[in-house]
Amino acid sequence: MLPGIYHFRASRPGDDAAHMTSRWTPLVVLGAALLALGGCGGGDAACTAKPGAAPGSIDAAADCPVSSVIAVDATGALQDKVLARDAGSAAVRAAEHTITAGGHLRMVVFAGDANAVEVIYDDDVPTLEAVDETRRGPLEHDLRRALGVTIDSALGVIDDDPALAARVRDLTRGGTSDIARAVRNALREAKQASGAAAVTLVSDGAQASDQLMLKRRLEAGDPSAGLASQLGELLGSADGVDVLQAVGIGRLPGRVNQSAARTDELLEIWMAACERTGAENCATTTEL
Repeated sequence: MLPGIYHFRASRPGDDAAHMTSRWTPLVVLGAALLALGGCGGGDAACTAKPGAAPGSIDAAADCPVSSVIAVDATGALQDKVLARDAGSAAVRAAEHTITAGGHLRMVVFAGDANAVEVIYDDDVPTLEAVDETRRGPLEHDLRRALGVTIDSALGVIDDDPALAARVRDLTRGGTSDIARAVRNALREAKQASGAAAVTLVSDGAQASDQLMLKRRLEAGDPSAGLASQLGELLGSADGVDVLQAVGIGRLPGRVNQSAARTDELLEIWMAACERTGAENCATTTEL
């Protein structure tokens, strides 16, 4: 362990934004000065986060610490190095705001039983105020690089840590990835943090959960609305979580083909399921 285009909506019932598809303006955080832990954007403004413009990214004020929990499904990535590289990049992108602004950062890899994970990182990232600095400097770059190297090693993109890669491959023996439980576990972790919080699922695209065989049931003709309701129940409550997002939905490894219509169904199911959790903001995309 280490020392595209989004479809997204505000998910509160009755909110006019709940039925809009839009783009968030990207937030530039590198090189920005971070201010006090207790404030965001100055004054008494609340510290909040939204999905960013790039897949997996988080948009928040530069002085706003965001606790991020990132769950990476390695099942498909282990079969395709291009997919693995993209999944690793998306995971580090999801961590970027916490790297620069502070907060608790947890990144895990799962495959099969979502209760058995390989922890890539799980620790507090201090704010600049906490370390009495005006800019991050080498520590920020070191953490970003270490996360990238470790997740790439875990997914078999590079050979820096064969033992780590072997442990991740062993996780696949647990059967089909339980993505619903992985997100539920991530939400539970995120809700323990104070302040703004974000949860990101980096999907392998297959959407074949032990609890809800989503892709198979769609192929069998089960109604999307019913599947979204069941998935939302499995995800559990996201009350108090600023962002719940799933990236890589429908992005499959190698030569496995899936229709655009089926991918769109998966995206809509995940969006509807997310909205049922009570998260402040939901985002789904097939991009990584």
